[in-house]
Amino acid sequence: MLPDCLTAEGEQRCRQLLAKATAQLRVRPAAAAVLVPLCSVRGVPALLYTLRSSRLAGRHKGDVSFPGGKCDPTDQDVVHTALRETHEELGLAVPEDHVWGILRPVYDQAKNTVVPVLAGVGPVDPQSLKPNPEEGQLHSGTE
Repeated sequence: MLPDCLTAEGEQRCRQLLAKATAQLRVRPAAAAVLVPLCSVRGVPALLYTLRSSRLAGRHKGDVSFPGGKCDPTDQDVVHTALRETHEELGLAVPEDHVWGILRPVYDQAKNTVVPVLAGVGPVDPQSLKPNPEEGQLHSGTE
């Protein structure tokens, strides 16, 4: 049995608590978006995150991060940015209906707006994911 935080009731409560902010923040412009992927790995609640490659250019090389990146002009909104980037970085296709809501934006060192998008991605076998080696290595909160 999954812990209370990952039950259908917990998901519904989270969606309700985030509904107002999600409606407001989804349409606001932002520089970037990340996916905060809630999952279970071998039955244990976890978060998926990456360790960015030390070969990347720029200030984010070697950083621990959630999958995500810059908003493209072709992205409908920040949710689509987070989902697109997650697929590109981890090979994980997350359906839009798995998005629980949008969390309060954060700002990077350059004061760019980064929007966290919370989603339940269900049980995950990290070995089945196909992380982009140019981006970094995949980790889960259970490791």
